[in-house]
Amino acid sequence: MAVHTPPALWANGPRRAFDAGRAFFRAHPALFLGLLAPMVEYLTGSTQISWLVMNPPLFFAFLAQNLGSYGLAVLLIREARVRWRKGWATVLILGAAYGILNEGIGAATLFNPHDAGTLGIVATYGHWLGVNWVWAVDLVLIIHPLFSVALPLLILDLTLPETRGKSLLTPRQIRWALLGLVVDGLGTLVFVGYVRSFYAGPILWAGCAAAMGALVGASYLARSDLLRPRDPRPTARPRTFFLLAIGLFVLLTFGSDALASQGAAPELVVLFFLVLGSLALLWVVRHIGRSENELALVALCAGLVAVLLPQGFFGQLPTGIGMLPVVGYDLLVVLLLFHLWRRYRPLHGPDRGAYVGREALRPSQAP
Repeated sequence: MAVHTPPALWANGPRRAFDAGRAFFRAHPALFLGLLAPMVEYLTGSTQISWLVMNPPLFFAFLAQNLGSYGLAVLLIREARVRWRKGWATVLILGAAYGILNEGIGAATLFNPHDAGTLGIVATYGHWLGVNWVWAVDLVLIIHPLFSVALPLLILDLTLPETRGKSLLTPRQIRWALLGLVVDGLGTLVFVGYVRSFYAGPILWAGCAAAMGALVGASYLARSDLLRPRDPRPTARPRTFFLLAIGLFVLLTFGSDALASQGAAPELVVLFFLVLGSLALLWVVRHIGRSENELALVALCAGLVAVLLPQGFFGQLPTGIGMLPVVGYDLLVVLLLFHLWRRYRPLHGPDRGAYVGREALRPSQAP
């Protein structure tokens, strides 16, 4: 169904720009997803967009690395979901496998006890057998599956719904993407090891490879209906999903830091991550609905983006003129989400989205 937004709601200039961009990326959906994938790096300032002005060669070097890591990984995870005919459980499990590749083999933040600049208070907290288990659970089981994988895939589905369930890569392209991901991971390992003078060593690398293999196997064996919403339509309002995404991140960040600063046992912090993340996931599955849930998904994506924006913005504020590309990128992401909200809102009413409330479900629909 075509959706037309009244000119009063969306200015002609930005609307035409988005229509032109959507037409281009409709013809190149794999490129669109590849560009979306490193979003978490640039929104948080982990890779600084200000380098585009302050140090262009460094910016483009990291851009190539991020596209080779995040971009290829997300494309391959989506292909696995489509070709294996799986659901979101497979996506999240493969997201955890990518988290190990990124943080374990590549950046080695799962093992480096001297990386206080990145990890802060948990840099030397919760290490056992050479692994920082607190950081591993947070990054591998929550952050990468949610922000690095699920977020760009949701935005792709919302922006180009005609691509849902369709393969974006040929078998030959899949083989090249796999090779590129391996090369990128090994190249990152060598570069980061040289810069930080730290190499995890063959035992931990072998452990990472074994864990990734186990997760890939588990993702293939996972039932396609695992984590499938039971209700036909959302049973919570869009703003609730927005607030949930913000609240989850705030609780994860400040709750874990508070526990660590008070000297709580690392096992307690790990349990805190697992329980909070599991409860949030189950709540979303329970209330998101199987269809007519676009506004809820846009709100969920907006909440995830909202918690990332301040990190990169304020972290790069001292760069002066370097803030120009930062503001431009942040504004582009915000406008994309605003466009999606305006696009789907006429389908579902002014404020309710497709929300019906559980009490409005027929008895045959209620779980």
